[in-house]
Amino acid sequence: MILWATTIRAAPKLTADGKIVVSKVGFYHCAGQLLSMMSLGAGPVSFTHIVKALEPFFSAAVSVVVFGKRMKPQVYASLIPVVGGVSYACLKELSFSWLAFWSAMGSNLAFALRAVVSKSAMTPSTGENITPTNLFGLVTISSFLFSIPICIVGEGKSFPGLWAAAVGEESGTSTLEMVRAIIVSGLFHYLNNEVMYLALGNVHPVTLAVGNTLKRVFIILASVIVFKNPVSPQAAIGSAVGIGGVLVYSLTKQHYEKLEAKEA
Repeated sequence: MILWATTIRAAPKLTADGKIVVSKVGFYHCAGQLLSMMSLGAGPVSFTHIVKALEPFFSAAVSVVVFGKRMKPQVYASLIPVVGGVSYACLKELSFSWLAFWSAMGSNLAFALRAVVSKSAMTPSTGENITPTNLFGLVTISSFLFSIPICIVGEGKSFPGLWAAAVGEESGTSTLEMVRAIIVSGLFHYLNNEVMYLALGNVHPVTLAVGNTLKRVFIILASVIVFKNPVSPQAAIGSAVGIGGVLVYSLTKQHYEKLEAKEA
C-alpha cells in the first residue's frame, strides 16, 4: 500500500468482477496459510513439506476444471513419481499425524485454487494495472480481512496468555525480539510469495507447483538439521523419488510444448 500511495507502483483499479475474483483468491490464500500452520503445529516441518509436495497433482486437476485445457497424457503421467514418492514417504513416517496430513492436503487444494484462479485473473477484465505483484498485494489485503474473524474466534481469548508465555522469562525471548522476528518473518514470507506471483505471470500453474515442490527438499533438509526431526530411510527414499519426478515432469512438459509449437 505504501508503494501505491507513493506512486512507486501504479495503483490497481478493480472492476466489479475483479473484486469478486480477488475476494475468492484472498479466501483461498487465507485457508491455505491457516491449514499450513495447523499442519506445521501438528507434526514435524519435514513431514508437512513432504505431504505438500503433492501440490502439482492438485494444480493439474484444478487447471483442467478452470481452464478446460488438458496437457498431454505423458505430462500428467510424469507426475506419478512425485505423487508416488510422497505417498511412500508418508506411509510409515516416524512422526506421522493425521491432523498434520489432512491439514497439509487441504492446504494443497487451497493453494492450487489460489494459483489457478490468480492466473486466470491476470487479464484486463479484472481491472487496471493488474500486474502479478499488484494482484498479490490485493490478495494479501483480502486474505487479511478474512483472517480477522477467524483469529478472534479461534484464538481471541487465548492470545494474551500465549503472547505472555512466548515473551516470558522462561522462553528467553523479549517482546522486542518477538516483534522483530514476526516482522522479519512476515517480510520474507511476503517477498517469497510476491516472487512466486511474478513467476506465475510467466508459467503454467502446474509448473509453478512443481517449482514449489523442488523448493521443499531444501526446507526438509533444513528442518532435519535445525530441529533434529527424525526422518526414516523410507521417508528419505520417497522424498528423493518425488523430487526426481519434478525433473521428469519439467523435461516432459518442455518436450511436448516444443512439439506443439512446431505443429502450430
